[in-house]
Amino acid sequence: MEEFTPKHDDADQIGLLDLCTGFMMISLLGFGGLGPSSHYIIVEKRRWLTAKEFVELFAICAILPGGNIMNATIMLGARYHGVLGSVLAMSSLLIMPLLILVAVVVTYDHFSYLPDVRAAMGGAASAAAGLIVATATKLGKGVVWRAAPIFFGVATFVAISYFRLPLWMVVLFMAPPSVVFALWKGGRS
Repeated sequence: MEEFTPKHDDADQIGLLDLCTGFMMISLLGFGGLGPSSHYIIVEKRRWLTAKEFVELFAICAILPGGNIMNATIMLGARYHGVLGSVLAMSSLLIMPLLILVAVVVTYDHFSYLPDVRAAMGGAASAAAGLIVATATKLGKGVVWRAAPIFFGVATFVAISYFRLPLWMVVLFMAPPSVVFALWKGGRS
């Protein structure tokens, strides 16, 4: 795996204001999940990372505690502006959804008894499910598909979903052989 580096030659090219507005846009576009909007802003619009770097960053973030986008926000903020960048990026990611959530909760509390409001909530859930499928499809395009990673991914999925093993146990038993295989395969290339 390549080292996580920004696409820019000079990390300071991405200013604090650009970092804040980028993560604020991610949060405002992130209806149903932040995956699609983070990919759009970070890779397609702002070009802070390539598609491969984005997938690698999210792979790292997936094994860390907490939400993937939260971890990515902290890592990108720190990459460009240290602790201040992490704090500002995270604050930018959270402030607008917080304000919108307060407004929605107050409004929903007042109108929740209406049948149209209940139907709208069902439609919103369907839209969120569609966004998750679209994100998985988009992320899959940036991955080189090989038999071993597919095997480890399917084995992990089966262990968690079918055998209902706890995540810590699956990581404990699946991570070492997959890392050894990746190192072995990488040494042969």
